[in-house]
Amino acid sequence: MQNFKLYYQVISCFFFSLLGLQIKIISENQNIETIVFYRSLFGIIFIVLLSLLLRKKLSKFLVTKNLKIHFLRAIFGMSAMYFGYKALTLITLSQASTIGFTKVFFTTLIATYLFKERISVWNIILILAGFSGVYMICLPSDIINKAGLYMSLFSAICVSGGIISVSYLSKRDDTLIIIFFHSIISCIGFLIIFVDDINFKLENNFLGITLITLTALLGQFFNAESYKVAQTNQVIIMSYTRIFFSTLLGFWVFDEEINLLTILGILIIIVTSYFVKTTIKKI
Repeated sequence: MQNFKLYYQVISCFFFSLLGLQIKIISENQNIETIVFYRSLFGIIFIVLLSLLLRKKLSKFLVTKNLKIHFLRAIFGMSAMYFGYKALTLITLSQASTIGFTKVFFTTLIATYLFKERISVWNIILILAGFSGVYMICLPSDIINKAGLYMSLFSAICVSGGIISVSYLSKRDDTLIIIFFHSIISCIGFLIIFVDDINFKLENNFLGITLITLTALLGQFFNAESYKVAQTNQVIIMSYTRIFFSTLLGFWVFDEEINLLTILGILIIIVTSYFVKTTIKKI
């Protein structure tokens, strides 16, 4: 059973690829502001229901000594969610998934700055090579696609900030507490920022956004479980199946095509991010 749990990462990748597909479909008749708001709101509801099912006291979710870090994590999460979802409306699923892996480079750079860790010349070369892959993906794109790629890059930066803040919180708070604070802060934040853009009538998209929330939570669950039973390097190799699933779903549902230069850029990002991940210290 433990060996099988290693493949939870593949299941997680499938759910995250499916999430991207769902967002692209629903965003055709629903704006991203509405999607991110209800994604957070429904997340709160599911967490509360899960806690009741597990017979955990709801009052535990309101007790933490790390509220400032929870706010910081929520800011990173809100930004990553909004710009990541927005990018999916402008670029292909495979491009969005691949650009998302630049989080490895950004995490390395941010950790080096915050924790005063030394970074080798080899890692610097790998990071620069990785971003050359991003440049190759950008070359064949038009202006609209470039906007989506830039949004996806900014989302990756925010994901990196989220990784570091979650790494800090996970050693001090229960996982459900981390998810709960992220959901409730994000929900309130999106409501304040996008109150004029949110569609409060969800008759036509209630089921779709509910499925988005469930898909995202399942992806997070299987992702966390896979890291508990295997070495990071093993999991990282399997995490690249997300690009495969996204490319396949994009081709199958949207007839998305990928040219040779884009494929080369994707391969460069995969190879360089893998070697960066295997040579840096675990945060």
